[in-house]
Amino acid sequence: MKRRKIIHGLTYAALLVGFLLIVFPFYLTVVSSLKDMSDIFSNFFGLPKKVVFTNFTYVLQKPDYFIALKNSAIITGVSVVAMVLFLPMCSYAISRRRFNSRFYAFLYFFMVAGIFVPFQVKMLPMVKLMSQLGLLNRVGAIMLYIANSTCEGVFLMVGYLASMPTDLEEAAYIDGASTNQVFYRIVRPIMKPIISTVVIKNSLWIWNDYFMPSLVLNQSNLNRTLTLYQYSFRTENSTNFTIVFAVMLLSILPIFIVYCLFQKRIVAGMMEGAVKG
Repeated sequence: MKRRKIIHGLTYAALLVGFLLIVFPFYLTVVSSLKDMSDIFSNFFGLPKKVVFTNFTYVLQKPDYFIALKNSAIITGVSVVAMVLFLPMCSYAISRRRFNSRFYAFLYFFMVAGIFVPFQVKMLPMVKLMSQLGLLNRVGAIMLYIANSTCEGVFLMVGYLASMPTDLEEAAYIDGASTNQVFYRIVRPIMKPIISTVVIKNSLWIWNDYFMPSLVLNQSNLNRTLTLYQYSFRTENSTNFTIVFAVMLLSILPIFIVYCLFQKRIVAGMMEGAVKG
């Protein structure tokens, strides 16, 4: 009994530490965006002495912010739509054929191996290839996001499909249904939880990513995403932290709301997709 209480106490302590590690940066972002420069230097961790909203007004009045917002929305939206269209089809073919075909078995293990390749290893070849193809722009960024999300997305979806019984598919084939009809009318609707997981997971990554846009997108105002736009308020001698925090908060809120709305689907899809396969 005493040992169980100790284990429960350690568990709650670990959860509390994790909660603070997540909430504290968000707290700093909110309170810092509501301060002026003098307040942020004299009272960085405390609550604002005087709440000001001029930081948000300043950001929302600048057209560059909405250009960056549009770029982030386009890159995230197009990348996610492409994942929704192609990854389920690829995963379904691999899942149903990898035990009977050497090609699909090799393709599956090739995808799984791609998960373990660090981004730093493929960074320089990737940027050089995009430069040679003239794709250091939004189109190139979208292509790279799709490519970099394929391995993990296929791995999760194949694992999810492996847990699905094939009885409905076999019955549909007996009734004369084609492969397309079986996939779009039976398999794809059942894959909604794992598709939601892949979509939201990659949306969070693409929306908040700084590394990939800094490498692929040129630094002109027409191509910057929100993560790159934050650095436009930094000079060689100073940084306007209040504006930077205001931009961060405006950038976080849309994707944070989406994550909260789909959190249950993310957890369910991750659990079902990672158990088997």
